[in-house]
Amino acid sequence: MIKILLAFDHELPLGKMTTSYDKAIFEPTDMILESATKHGFKVNLFTDILCALAFKENNIGDFYFKYKAQLHRTLQAGHDVQLHIHPHWIDTKFKDGVFEPSKSFKLADFKDNAYPNNIEGIVERSVKELQSICKEVKTDYACNSYRARGYNLSPETERIINALYANGIRIDSSVVKDYYYKSELSEINFKNYHNNGNWFFPLSGPVNSVSETGMYEIPIASSKAGVVTNLKHLYYKRKYKKFTYTSGYPIHSGKVNKIDKLKFVFSARPLGFDIISLHSKDLIKIVEDYIKSQNYNGDIIISSVSHPKNMGTFSVKLMEDFVRKIRDKHSVEFCTFTDIYHQLSL
Repeated sequence: MIKILLAFDHELPLGKMTTSYDKAIFEPTDMILESATKHGFKVNLFTDILCALAFKENNIGDFYFKYKAQLHRTLQAGHDVQLHIHPHWIDTKFKDGVFEPSKSFKLADFKDNAYPNNIEGIVERSVKELQSICKEVKTDYACNSYRARGYNLSPETERIINALYANGIRIDSSVVKDYYYKSELSEINFKNYHNNGNWFFPLSGPVNSVSETGMYEIPIASSKAGVVTNLKHLYYKRKYKKFTYTSGYPIHSGKVNKIDKLKFVFSARPLGFDIISLHSKDLIKIVEDYIKSQNYNGDIIISSVSHPKNMGTFSVKLMEDFVRKIRDKHSVEFCTFTDIYHQLSL
């Protein structure tokens, strides 16, 4: 059985302005939830809880109440909500309703802060707030899974993993095998991993080591990009440009030198629906290629990564097409992270 966890990083565009908070997060997420209900599959929101807290504490409009209501609807419809942390909200500045993101991009950037604004305090607060919101409508809710902002589980991997584990997190889904990205603000290197499909890694790290217990990894399915992949990307990116969903301005991405940019271009493409140059057949091929390259003991458990802030009608239709076609071709179950947490008795 192939178990696919359709996961969405539920977050605002990270520039200082958005066209509308509704268009940036609430409307596209509702469209995803409506599609999932209509076509009978489950989805998972990795929600940026610190974003909601920042708006609540700065008393900006009704964002926090809309945010909480959307999480409630998600759980009531049988989907899942799990933890995503964008730590820059800790020291983002607000002025006249506009936010200017800090350059504290990773949890590791807070390693020298005093509690509660250090790694341990941020994780503890995030889990407690998310559980408080979710338990209002699902009394047995547990925050058990995590996806790192920008896939950044490093540096300070051991501190981050131990803080997560101490607060009930048992599943990570931040690894995109063969993915590479480096800028002045962030570095992700998932190259040269083993070919275990799913694995436990020790609380001491690193994430690509294997142990009998510890944190359980459900990676994002991915496939290396070659020349043909990149040529198709350039062609369809231009062809489908009018379908691009834009709801805000990007965060300061950091400067990328030419060599690192080339490494990124020829690294892995993750399974997701917010890249308009991919078709459903391309996404199914990512799943099939990834599965063939990995070793599994029992069920195949993989995740995806998409962002509602980048998903309009075109992307939602792509998701529906993928679900329909992969169901026709393979024995597939669309699960939640909580499903897996209970099935594996984590």
